[in-house]
Amino acid sequence: MPVRASLDVVVQDVTFALRQLRGARSFTIAAVATLAIGVGATAAVYGLLDAVVLRPMPFVQPDRVVNLHPARDGNPIATASGLEFATWRALPGVFTGVAAYAPQQGFILDRGDTPEVVSGTRASADFTRVLGLTPELGRTMMPSEDVPGGPRVVLLAHGLWMRLFHGDRAAIGTPLRLNGESYTVIGVMPPRFDEVSGGDQLIAPLALSSAALLDFKARTLQLVGRLAPGVSLEHASSTIDAAEQRLAAQYPMWGRGYTAQVRRYADDLIGNLRARLFILLGAVSFVFLIACVNVANLLLARGGARAREMAIRAALGAERARLVRQLLTECGVLCAIAGTLGVILAVGIVRGLVAMSPPGVPRVAEARVDGGVVAFTFAVAALCIILVGLLPALRGTSTRLESALREGARGTSDGPTRERGRVVLVAAEVALAMALLTGAGLLLRTAWSIGHVDPGFDSANVLTAQVLLPPARYPDLGSGARAYRAIRDQVASTPGVRVAAITSSAPLGGAIRAGIGAEGHPMTDGERLIVDLRIVSPHYFATLGIRLRAGRDFTTADGASAPNVAIIDEALARRLWPGQTAIGKRIEGMDPSHQHFMTIVGVAAEARDVGLDQAPAAEFYIPIEQMPPAIWHASQGALAIVARTAAAPAAMERPVRRAVAAVDPSLPIASVSTMDALVRSSRAAARFNTMLLTALGAIALVLAAVGVYGVIAYSVSQRTREIGLRMALGATPAAIAMLVVRRGLAPIVVGAAAGALMSLVATRVLREQLYGVAPGDPATIAAIAALLLAVSFAAALIPARRAMRIPPVRALIG
Repeated sequence: MPVRASLDVVVQDVTFALRQLRGARSFTIAAVATLAIGVGATAAVYGLLDAVVLRPMPFVQPDRVVNLHPARDGNPIATASGLEFATWRALPGVFTGVAAYAPQQGFILDRGDTPEVVSGTRASADFTRVLGLTPELGRTMMPSEDVPGGPRVVLLAHGLWMRLFHGDRAAIGTPLRLNGESYTVIGVMPPRFDEVSGGDQLIAPLALSSAALLDFKARTLQLVGRLAPGVSLEHASSTIDAAEQRLAAQYPMWGRGYTAQVRRYADDLIGNLRARLFILLGAVSFVFLIACVNVANLLLARGGARAREMAIRAALGAERARLVRQLLTECGVLCAIAGTLGVILAVGIVRGLVAMSPPGVPRVAEARVDGGVVAFTFAVAALCIILVGLLPALRGTSTRLESALREGARGTSDGPTRERGRVVLVAAEVALAMALLTGAGLLLRTAWSIGHVDPGFDSANVLTAQVLLPPARYPDLGSGARAYRAIRDQVASTPGVRVAAITSSAPLGGAIRAGIGAEGHPMTDGERLIVDLRIVSPHYFATLGIRLRAGRDFTTADGASAPNVAIIDEALARRLWPGQTAIGKRIEGMDPSHQHFMTIVGVAAEARDVGLDQAPAAEFYIPIEQMPPAIWHASQGALAIVARTAAAPAAMERPVRRAVAAVDPSLPIASVSTMDALVRSSRAAARFNTMLLTALGAIALVLAAVGVYGVIAYSVSQRTREIGLRMALGATPAAIAMLVVRRGLAPIVVGAAAGALMSLVATRVLREQLYGVAPGDPATIAAIAALLLAVSFAAALIPARRAMRIPPVRALIG
């Protein structure tokens, strides 16, 4: 057939399809709306997945960029030592470069007005080269600038450059005052650096000393490398693993079990978000399939009504392939309209997902409905044509003329084959809805469990604020401790503050990792414990409402010249001295170069720090004045205020700021929050997952109910004569209603049983996201099955009531 003739046929088919759909407006609106919801939700989740997971990192050859981790007992450690950095970057032929950078830290930016805190990192000179990023403006650091006492230079992120210099290229060479010292701007990073920087706004030289490069115990660095050409991830990992084991053998005091790992940079950055987003895509695919099944059922019902038309057209000479093509064209037009509406719907859903996403999701702000998502949307719409239209088209063109005329004259139901097809589809969508709702139910129970976890502290009416001390003005622990003591006293005396304290970090804000051992126990061969350390002032436990189980709190007498003391939590007490009293005993650690003993003066209740869904870690506390100098320098003088207030803590932010300014007006506060907000943030990921899966489950439940209603209602309309005969022969309205409901619920029970079996398998992928409930929990499955049956029963009652009111005489005549 010539191309022009083919186009004419296509135009003719599309025109006829539009006329048919316009003539059945109720059907068209229901089908388009159902498909648009399924297509739009699927496209939106794909857009989120594409931005966070699928899109390549903005580096040159991003698959060659890796993170290097020490590990112990197979568990990776986030930070590495200077000696590991020096050793691994010297390995021949493995990496083209290895760079070190310090975890995110605050810099005090002073531009002549009120100082502010900007986040940044200190990195070695080849950091940007290893990543594969070239400055948009200026240059990167030189090795001569990455040495102690070298020139103070800084690279700005694109966002900070725009904010401070409004895009002025003359910013290169401009001095910038950071931490009380003058730095020279040498470059501006491209916008794509902001996508992976984790919020860092500037890069300054790391400038490790020779002593730091020989230190195995102080783990303060994160390492990134670029694999050499032809070197596999496995080879690099085995090479640094062997090097790490040689290092660990030289330092047995830090225990056995040390290995090393090489992992893709992208995998580390994304973490378990990859699995979570793919689970979400799978869940929304269930909704899409349920929508397709619903519309397929509508088309099957419509096909039954059009059976006479199809049979007559076939009798007049139309080939079956021609009729199938026409019906698929109608379905294609339907799916195209739904796809267009789905794109519009996806734009709104993506914006909502970005706004509601928990903190820490990388590149989520880049999620949008772009050309790739639009192409995906219409690919899904094209898939609809097959999933939705093929079976109804084949069934709708299989009826012969005499059969269509005979059944049309009788006014009876569709043939058993067509009705059986609709019943199977209903059972399928119920099974899919059952699996999806079970996953949502498990996450709801997880959210409830996390919401009722005792964190070990009282978060109500507690304000937290992080303060940075400029190293130039507070060069040592002595001067810094005096400043923080004055800040604590000033805040504590502020009207509206009941009690205040200083800490290295508030609960749920992370802790320092330190190695310790019990006095009298060997400190080698794996006996040293790696536990959490928190630096605190007196009244910390009273401020946070952490109960002291035994002993006393720190006092002002526990200063730098006093005997070293510590408070441990119950978990550490059980670990070190099971069944014994810990008070008065001593622990050793933090500095293996000499004996550093701390006497236990108190035992505190356990408090959760990593997250509410994780068990409390063993932890010990030491006074600020007795902090090892290395920890003080590693913290860059940044500690946090915690204050318990009489009124709403948010209302006390300005008074707390004024109290800090009364001690030193040049001290900026990096961040202010309430403990309740930190607790909510800890629950944010679980709440986000639960909300999305519950929303999808609710949509699935509504679609399943609509599908049940549609099939039963259509069955009633097709069985009018049969119902009339039954009522004429003495059947009561109640018996008719029970007959309709029983026939309607049969596929629901089958679908729920199949869905329960599907749930046992499908919910296993949620294992890492569950807390307080196991995958395939029988109680959850039973509750969801009861919910589905109840909703389906309610949906079946509507057409059943209609069947009860059918007049027997009218049915017999009709």
